[in-house]
Amino acid sequence: MKNSKAFSLIELSIVILIIGILVAGVTQSSRLVRQMKIKSIQNITSNSPISSIKDLMIWLETSQEKSFIEAEQQNSSPVSVWYDNNRSSVDKNNATSPALTNYPIYVENVFNGVIPGLRFDGVNDFFSFNSLGMINSNFTVFVIEGRRSAGLNQFFLGGSVTGNFHIGYSSSTVITTGKYGIPASDHFNYTIPAYVSPTPRIHTFLHSSTLGKKYWLNGGLNPEASSNNTSALTVYNGVIGNTESTWFYSGDIGEIIIYTRALNNEERMAIEEYLGKKFQIIIS
Repeated sequence: MKNSKAFSLIELSIVILIIGILVAGVTQSSRLVRQMKIKSIQNITSNSPISSIKDLMIWLETSQEKSFIEAEQQNSSPVSVWYDNNRSSVDKNNATSPALTNYPIYVENVFNGVIPGLRFDGVNDFFSFNSLGMINSNFTVFVIEGRRSAGLNQFFLGGSVTGNFHIGYSSSTVITTGKYGIPASDHFNYTIPAYVSPTPRIHTFLHSSTLGKKYWLNGGLNPEASSNNTSALTVYNGVIGNTESTWFYSGDIGEIIIYTRALNNEERMAIEEYLGKKFQIIIS
């Protein structure tokens, strides 16, 4: 009788079982590694200086489990509410979206290959939040984002009417920030390299009734742009993902922090250091 080189059904079953066990082991190992990385990011977030600095108005971030509704904290899930993480306030300033068509999408592993992000489609995705604390007041804003296209007028923070505060891309190579409208001294532009791929950035904006307006890209001591104009916001309907209900943002947002006063350099740089460490962004 000739020896058969073909596998028997039993042998094939054993091979398939072994492959299945190996695949399951690799998958489980990958999940454990990601969970460990997320836990590390959550610890960085919990130990950040944000809550210890007074006059925090809103703190939105994407790594903590309590940042979203549990059922919406799944890859590719539409997100209806982004919970305020401000531990110093009983009344939370949650960001909400009015309808399913306006919900951004929860996407895993956006920043650092680990931290989730909220993806805005550039068409109609946005959140609204209570921004009354910024009207006729000094304030400091921090935003982590990474745009995903080179389109014109993509604003990741803005308002629903003319004259509102805004930060975003007016073109592929220009960041526009300040109070939109006239006079021109109420806002200013900063030129950046042309868009080539999603690049996470830290945006910091400060308004002071004595120092004027200042903008930092990826932190540091000296601002990239500034204005001596000290005029305050007299109207601001806070929106995340567009400005004036017209110019929508296409990209990912990972964190938004707003204080209702002008932080000093030590406070500002401490927050930028935290954001740089968390999102692996080099402070300039």
